[in-house]
Amino acid sequence: MKTRWLFLAAALMLMLPTGTLAAQRAHDMGTDAQAFAGHMLEHGELSEQKWMEIVKKYTPDDAKEWQKVFDERKALKKQLQNEQVKKALDAKRAEMKKKREAAFDRLIDRLANKEITKEQFKNEWKQLHKRKGWMTKTEKQKLRELHYQTYEAMKENDKEALASLLPQWLEYMKKENERLAKWIQEAKQR
Repeated sequence: MKTRWLFLAAALMLMLPTGTLAAQRAHDMGTDAQAFAGHMLEHGELSEQKWMEIVKKYTPDDAKEWQKVFDERKALKKQLQNEQVKKALDAKRAEMKKKREAAFDRLIDRLANKEITKEQFKNEWKQLHKRKGWMTKTEKQKLRELHYQTYEAMKENDKEALASLLPQWLEYMKKENERLAKWIQEAKQR
């Protein structure tokens, strides 16, 4: 466990100077147009106000639909603040932890009883600790590419590219709202 923390600390220490250098370089270049994409890449999302400014500038016909998506997101985030939902999510998290621990205990017992080899134990242990993300690798790659394309379009002030990228962002945000709504619904049912 100690080595895991050491690796994490080392990785963070290596990342900090790089981020600082990139921010300083962007500042030195006077790239205000990049602020949009840089902020988006850094935090994963923009404020509603900044998105709406960009939408009204490049795809004004979609402004009402964007506002609807933002309103839905606000409502979902408000539901996440509900104590009942918080308790349900905590209970779900605790239940999942107990299941993982029980599976790990069974795995250790199988190794102790020599039902499996050390190599099989390692493989099964890796499977137990494999996180099931809510995005597939393909979806993550598409999102990274969308971020990059948006960053480049903002840097070059490419209006045509932005007009084609914004509908993709809108679809992504709609899917995120659906995922969040499903997550909240599942938590409430427990």
